[in-house]
Amino acid sequence: MKKSKLGTYPKYKTHYTNEINVENEGEVAIIAGWITVLRDKGKIIFIKIRDGEGIAQIVLKQDEVSEELWGQAKKLTIESSISVGGKIVADERSMTGAELKPENITIHTISKPLPIDLSAKKTETLIDTIFEHRELSIRRPEAIAVFKIKSQIAKAVREFYTSHNFYEIFTPYILGASTEGGAEMFPVDYFGEKGVLAQSCQFYKQAAIHSHEKVFGIIPSWRAEKSRTPKHVVEFHQIETEIAFGNDETIMEVQEQLIHHVVKYVVENCEGELKELGREDLIVPSLPLKRISFEEAKKMGRELVEKNGGIEPEGDLSTPAETLLSKTHTEPFFITNFPTELRGMYYETTIENEKITRSLDLIAPEGIGELSSGGVRVNDADRLINRIKAKNMDPKDFDWYVGMFRYGGVPHAGFGLGLERLTRWITGVFHIREAIMFPRTPDLWKP
Repeated sequence: MKKSKLGTYPKYKTHYTNEINVENEGEVAIIAGWITVLRDKGKIIFIKIRDGEGIAQIVLKQDEVSEELWGQAKKLTIESSISVGGKIVADERSMTGAELKPENITIHTISKPLPIDLSAKKTETLIDTIFEHRELSIRRPEAIAVFKIKSQIAKAVREFYTSHNFYEIFTPYILGASTEGGAEMFPVDYFGEKGVLAQSCQFYKQAAIHSHEKVFGIIPSWRAEKSRTPKHVVEFHQIETEIAFGNDETIMEVQEQLIHHVVKYVVENCEGELKELGREDLIVPSLPLKRISFEEAKKMGRELVEKNGGIEPEGDLSTPAETLLSKTHTEPFFITNFPTELRGMYYETTIENEKITRSLDLIAPEGIGELSSGGVRVNDADRLINRIKAKNMDPKDFDWYVGMFRYGGVPHAGFGLGLERLTRWITGVFHIREAIMFPRTPDLWKP
């Protein structure tokens, strides 16, 4: 099937590299991209060209091309950008059954020597260089595979929600008060007033359900926490979801179907990228996903930590416990019914016990840990004021948020699922920063 050429200038390019195949034999074509492999064997030059769709090999034989074309080829370097014109001819030695027989080369830029080897396999010593030169290292085959998969994840997410009558929303990034409380906020001078970068769009998606009922968004968030674990960055995207007339079971059903759809979509559409990353064994989760209460998870986590010579503290599930518990599973699973003291002021409690919330986390397997957090929301204004006070916050800071529930508040629930955490699990990269094109951490804020 022919690919769309919208946005492509035919003087530079008429075909993508993956269109140099036997189906298009006989066509005159121009491909354009960057040189990833260049081997000069004296009277034969082998060139591999990368574009957004793949890689094609060009072979130039000195006795078969013009002197001018040979001279152009001799100037080339790794990552030089070129257009190559010629005719697509059958060649059984090629993986696609054809090759482009070159007739001319247009040089756009001769690349300088690179400060990083783009073909080298990732190592501990290379990782710092990768992020020091991130504008170049995103061209590495591994990085290209990760970001193509991430793009397909986002596409599958939108496809899933829109097919189930959710509306995508777009919320503000600059807020007058934090949705979470605490000190992990980036301050903003908003024309002389104090503002913060959004930790989440929590209040705004709750407002949106009163007009659109079921909403979602892929929304950026910022947290000024100096954590350097493999699953933390200070800037990230959340797949935010909120549902009017929903409860904890509703949002677990949505999440498990979402995860099933996304993983299935990636497995079916990203075979080459998964192979590049060594993730050919990625399994589409079976439904329904397992549910474990927080009490059960805490007990299991403590046993696993102690088995490994550690001590599990009281309170929330520690990172070591969550990681070890995650490693005992091959598919994502839910942890439900977190203690009220561990959750935000907007989480509703169970009818039987005010100390237990109707909240949950979705945990990825393989040691990845938390993917999402969510639950049933408090929808009574007076009750919400009491919860805010119990968290030692001032209800006046949340006037508009609390007030909206006095005008037709409804039972509702929602969650936020980390796009980069999901990408990290699906692609199998070690650190979440590898799932971000230009990551922001306590130590990384440029390029």
